[in-house]
Amino acid sequence: MSENILRMIKPADIITLISALLGFSSIILTGSGQYESALILILIAVIADGADGAVARYSGSGVLGENLDSLADVISFGVAPAIAAFAFLENSGIDELVFPGLIFPGLFLVCGILRLARFNVTGKKDGFEGIPITAGGFIVALFLLAKNIIPDVEYVFVLLLLVLSFLMVSTISYPKIKSPVMLAPAGILLVMAIAGSYREVSSLLLLVIVFVYILSPVTGRFYDRSK
Repeated sequence: MSENILRMIKPADIITLISALLGFSSIILTGSGQYESALILILIAVIADGADGAVARYSGSGVLGENLDSLADVISFGVAPAIAAFAFLENSGIDELVFPGLIFPGLFLVCGILRLARFNVTGKKDGFEGIPITAGGFIVALFLLAKNIIPDVEYVFVLLLLVLSFLMVSTISYPKIKSPVMLAPAGILLVMAIAGSYREVSSLLLLVIVFVYILSPVTGRFYDRSK
């Protein structure tokens, strides 16, 4: 029996739709040449993505929630960062080398979609298999915001896209971070990056924190050692 779709929408779903609109707006801003504003919207979408999960745990999630979340993630953390990456590489001049401006952002998007599809089928509840597409899009946005203080930035960025693409479809296990020792400074730096307080430096420092998490399977950091 069909049901009125408006009655099926929960508070968390509204936040998810806001995240999708942020990604959509980011794409439009990139197309109009407002690159920094486009990247900031991706960072705000990261906050919305975390907020919808928190609201869902508090008020419950509906039948639309999981599918809506994946669809919004494709827009905000797949398409929007890929288009921003394409615009950067196209303007950098590196695009003349085997069309990296198209190939590597496209690979990032495809791997992100595959990551979401796998999660929908076999989603882990106690951690992540491969880095989430949210983390991938977050890293792309942070890197491009900090690009002016990164040496050989174009070539490093191509390598970054390759690494992120691999990590999203990998079977490497990542834990969920709940420690305030990790989350508090990351949250402060995120707000600083969005607000424009030393944006390049705060974005780079936040990028370093994220990479500490990316390397956690090697270092064993953040894992429960009691198991």
